[in-house]
Amino acid sequence: MSTPATRVPHVRARVLKAATALFAAKGFHETSTREVARKARVNEITIFRHFKNKQELYLQVLNSKLGLMVPESLIPLLHSSGNSEEVFLSLAEHLEHLLDPVFLRLVFYAALEKPELLKKCYSPRLMSFHQILGEHMRERIAGGVLRNVDPMLMGRALVGIIAYQQILSQLLGGGSQGADSPNPARTYMDIWLRGALQADSPARRHSADAGAPVGSCN
Repeated sequence: MSTPATRVPHVRARVLKAATALFAAKGFHETSTREVARKARVNEITIFRHFKNKQELYLQVLNSKLGLMVPESLIPLLHSSGNSEEVFLSLAEHLEHLLDPVFLRLVFYAALEKPELLKKCYSPRLMSFHQILGEHMRERIAGGVLRNVDPMLMGRALVGIIAYQQILSQLLGGGSQGADSPNPARTYMDIWLRGALQADSPARRHSADAGAPVGSCN
C-alpha cells in the first residue's frame, strides 16, 4: 500500500517522463504545463508543487537526460578490457545507445530555443567527457596502439562518426539507405580505428614512408 511519502517520488518521476517526451517532441515554447499534466495524469497544480515553474521543469529534464553523458560512466568502460578493439567497440555502442532520438531532439531544440541554458548545463559535462576520452587516447598512443595524432581530435572524431549515424538514422530516417551492415557501430568503429585504405594500399605505404605512423590493435 502506497503512502504519501512513497507517492511523491513516483509522481515527480511521472511528470519528468511526460515533460521529457513533450519537450523532445515540441520544444520548450510549444509545450505547456497543462499538456505535461495531462500526459502525466496529474493536476497541473501538482507540477508546481514539485517544480517552481516551467523553466525549472525544463532544466530538470535537461539535467536528467543530458546528464547521462557523465564522466563517471566513461572511465570504467574505457578500462573494461585490455583489448583496444573491444574497448572502442563498447564505447561506440555506448554512444549509440546514449544518442537516442529523445537525447538528440532535446539538444537540438535547446540549441535553438535556450542556447545559454544548454551551454550552462551541457558544455561542462561534454568538455569533461572529451578530456577523459582524450586522456585515454593519449595513453593508447603512448602504448603504441594508436597513431601519434592529436588525442582530443581523435576522440571527437569517433564521437562525431557515431553522432552523425544516429542523426541520420534516428531523426532523418536515412540510416539504412545503402548500408549493408547489421551493426553500424562496429563498422564505423572499424573505419575509425583502421581507416578506409587497404593494408597493402600504395597510399597507405606512401603515408607510412612519409612518416605518418599507422597504429595496430592489441
